[in-house]
Amino acid sequence: MRLFPTTLLALCLLGTFPTACCSNASPSTHSCQTPDETPAEPSALQVTQLGSGELNAAGQTWPYQLLKLEVPGRAPTYAQWFPPRKPGVSPIVMLTKPYDGIAWTGEAVDAKWAARGAGIHPDDSEPHHGPGSSPIAFTPTTPEIIAGEAFIYLFHDFGVLAVFGRFYAGGDLQNDRDDMNAGMRFLAQAPNVDTKRIGVFGGSWGGYEALYAAADAPSTVVPAVGVALAPLSDFAAEVDYVSRVVPSRVSNPDLRTRYQQFFEPYFRRIHATTGGDPTTPGTDYTRWTAAHLASTVQTPFLILHDDWDTLIPVEHTRALVSQAPRRFTPLYLQNLTTVDWNTLPPDHGPLLTAHGGPVITMSVGHLMVALGAADQPLYVPHAQGTVRAWLQGVHAAQAQGRDVSDVVPRLLELTDPRVVMFEPSLGTLQPGAAFIAQEVNAVWGTGFTDVNVRSVLAPGLPTP
Repeated sequence: MRLFPTTLLALCLLGTFPTACCSNASPSTHSCQTPDETPAEPSALQVTQLGSGELNAAGQTWPYQLLKLEVPGRAPTYAQWFPPRKPGVSPIVMLTKPYDGIAWTGEAVDAKWAARGAGIHPDDSEPHHGPGSSPIAFTPTTPEIIAGEAFIYLFHDFGVLAVFGRFYAGGDLQNDRDDMNAGMRFLAQAPNVDTKRIGVFGGSWGGYEALYAAADAPSTVVPAVGVALAPLSDFAAEVDYVSRVVPSRVSNPDLRTRYQQFFEPYFRRIHATTGGDPTTPGTDYTRWTAAHLASTVQTPFLILHDDWDTLIPVEHTRALVSQAPRRFTPLYLQNLTTVDWNTLPPDHGPLLTAHGGPVITMSVGHLMVALGAADQPLYVPHAQGTVRAWLQGVHAAQAQGRDVSDVVPRLLELTDPRVVMFEPSLGTLQPGAAFIAQEVNAVWGTGFTDVNVRSVLAPGLPTP
């Protein structure tokens, strides 16, 4: 379930654009070719460095490594690692990358998909592919693209680990879960990692990977904070939704077919792990439900979800939150009219797309406020006018009598004294408290200031 690109808004921070290069690049694949063994505990995780490069931005350089991570008895996992540059230990953000196509692994499956290029292709690397199977989308990425997405965290002296799930390469649910666990195991043994300040971020299928990365994390590296956008959190409920709920809501036969075709590749991977439909005797979903996550995840997560999401219904997040409200904090994007199931396409909802900028602003802000040092300026990117547009929708929902109490904690977070709001296209900087006061005043007609905005917002939003 692909989500909008999360390339961050701060790529021109301080007036410069980041560039990245491989030190051992192949001109045909732009991959890094020279293998190099990195010491690792042989009984735990074997780490092989396949290549290296660097990101150049804002007059600074951040080296990275392209890694193969191997746990005995499992398929290899691949990751791009930006080690912390500062002496001592630093915070880390782990990015889950389920769909990004990488061409530097040396595996035939990656070379095959790289040769196909971006587009829709047969899902023929998945073992259960056959006649009638639906194709999947493939999006190639490069170390340069990943470096751009990591830049906002690197600029704050965080380390970044991007872990690739390689959906296109086949496998099943357990394989994806193993990939994320390999990433966490790597952080448990990597040098200069502040194991008390690890964050994890992912959306959609990557949101599922983020939740399970936290659920399965070794005890020494349990993430301190997580953000998941429209995550798949209950596979039994998801199969039931697609198989039985969607047909009960959607009468348009063409739209029903679109749903079935879209989810068919996912069902193959789900059934390969669980044994089949949850109503079938002998299948096992016990480790793939909201109840399992509620009982195993110790990391506090911010979960953002559009209430018109037709791929992963918002009811699944509501159910997860209800089971562990102290660990799972939601922010719901609320549409104001009635859902017409026969006109809505299968996607993550109109507001998650329309307000993609504020969603990333709040996600990045949440991670950095939780992980940043006590005296560290935290530059949070935003695009001019986008936060105000989102708040105007919140105001309209409030006027309809909707519960919008989940909004104030996100606004208060951006008033943290360390936060500086950065608008990259204009190059402007503004203290977070002044920015939030300005935006709330513009929408609600109030007269808040940077001095009092935290105290006056704490009880709730102004009356519409």
